[in-house]
Amino acid sequence: MTDAGETENVGEEGQRERLRNEGKPSPVLELTVRVRLDDENQVGRAALLLAATTTEESENRFRRDLAQCNWKSVATEVGGLAGDLPQKITRALVGASLNAGVVEKKRGEMHALMHAAVEALDGFLAVGMLEASVGAKIAIVRNSRWIAVAVMGDTAYHAVAHHERCGLGVMHI
Repeated sequence: MTDAGETENVGEEGQRERLRNEGKPSPVLELTVRVRLDDENQVGRAALLLAATTTEESENRFRRDLAQCNWKSVATEVGGLAGDLPQKITRALVGASLNAGVVEKKRGEMHALMHAAVEALDGFLAVGMLEASVGAKIAIVRNSRWIAVAVMGDTAYHAVAHHERCGLGVMHI
């Protein structure tokens, strides 16, 4: 997981700290969700679910389930100021995708990956957020026809004002 330590009070620990500071107990809600993925067109849903995992165990379990259906997947994390993220995100998602065998270094696959990533980032980061602190998990899922990139995380101009965001991009390979 790359650069996750660069964010300040963004994410689960930041939320717990904020709640402690407000004198409220930290809420813990553990969910078990059953989702049926029975169509190759649901690759975006799979990417969103992978990006939403909050533990390494749940991430690995979901990735194993996807692999049983011959879907390839990987997740990575990035963090920092929003204005610095495009280069970090490009390196993180291309590196993770190639290293995990989700894509091959072929024109069509790399093109689809980058288009899906641009679409996901357009949904995740608003224009004008250059100074916002960001912590995000990026999930890439692909099957024989589609590739999806989901970005889920927190953004904040100030530690006590952070909130969750997500973006999704899907592209035909």
